[in-house]
Amino acid sequence: MAKCPICNARKGKRKCKLHDDFICSLCCNEVRTEADCSGCSFYQKPKRKYHEVPAYTPKDMQNDTLLESYSHTIEGALCAYDVQVGNTLKDAQAIHILECLLDIYHFGDTVSNPGDPVVADGVQYVDKAIKADAPDIDIKILVKILAVLRFVAHRRAKNADTSREYMTIIHQYTGVRVGSGMRAIPNI
Repeated sequence: MAKCPICNARKGKRKCKLHDDFICSLCCNEVRTEADCSGCSFYQKPKRKYHEVPAYTPKDMQNDTLLESYSHTIEGALCAYDVQVGNTLKDAQAIHILECLLDIYHFGDTVSNPGDPVVADGVQYVDKAIKADAPDIDIKILVKILAVLRFVAHRRAKNADTSREYMTIIHQYTGVRVGSGMRAIPNI
């Protein structure tokens, strides 16, 4: 194989439609863009670093009744949506819903396309609850709340793909959101 025409250091093993030649994997990673390379088998959408999104600490949330109220709106909506889908929402799906909301509110995506229709409907359900119950929330505050809820969900879920540990906890302590303009009602 010939050397990569971009770096002239490594062997070119990937056929690049942009350069009409074989390029190395490192250069492929550096030059690819979604617009130019989305049809290529080597293209992967950049992964979001959700753990680097600004977040409140759980203690911050506990010590502020307004922040706690906002988090109850979000978790209460997750609980209500879970009930709507027959109590089948897995922790991984709840986490994905929170990540899709971060895609919209932090990363600036206009549309979130999670692929899973249950997650897609959950994103719309929770977003509608946020807009109904906290219409004036500052976006920076919302992002920090979504990020800490995602952190807590990850911490609670031992095997997120199959477990409902996080969902069980929020059902127990937050409860189901019951209608527009009302905060979540805890299960007693």
